[in-house]
Amino acid sequence: MPVRSKGVHKHSPRPSRRAARTPRGQALVEFALILPILLLLVGGIIQYGVIFATKHSLIQVGRDAGRWAATQEFNPCSSAALAAPAQPLTEADAIAQQSRLMGYSAGDWNAGTFTTYADNAALPATPPSTEGVEVVWSYGNGQPCPTINSTTAAYVTIRLSHRAPVLLPGIQFLPALGTCDPSGCYLAISTTARFRMEARP
Repeated sequence: MPVRSKGVHKHSPRPSRRAARTPRGQALVEFALILPILLLLVGGIIQYGVIFATKHSLIQVGRDAGRWAATQEFNPCSSAALAAPAQPLTEADAIAQQSRLMGYSAGDWNAGTFTTYADNAALPATPPSTEGVEVVWSYGNGQPCPTINSTTAAYVTIRLSHRAPVLLPGIQFLPALGTCDPSGCYLAISTTARFRMEARP
């Protein structure tokens, strides 16, 4: 009697549910490990952009205020700081508002943050405050300011200090990068502009 051979059918083992979920779980773990680093990089890029834009705007405000101060006709030049309202403080405040300087509010630069120095003095190495306006006039001994002709030179130097806002949490704890006080967390930046005074007509 013939014997029928039974065909052998090979079946691949069926993956368990646990084995099927392993790649997905591994991907989630890897993503969870990379996400903080990715967020830190993106946050750092945004924060750098804020600092760069604020610094650029501050430089432009300083140049505009210095250019205006170089054309003023107060005699002597330093009497501009005693005018009502004080100059170039008021002009710098107005320009900062018009340019929408990031983190700046009207009146942040005021009489309490306005510093003038004796004629021909040098600006100190660091600003007296993190928010303010400094000005000094320089000219030759015995020469008038403003000058009466182009043969003599007189200069006005303005330094603006401002607090750039901090958007990346924790950056204020990094050395020399940020500061926190009751007013909030910020990065202190400054710019200096020096212009030659124009001769009076």
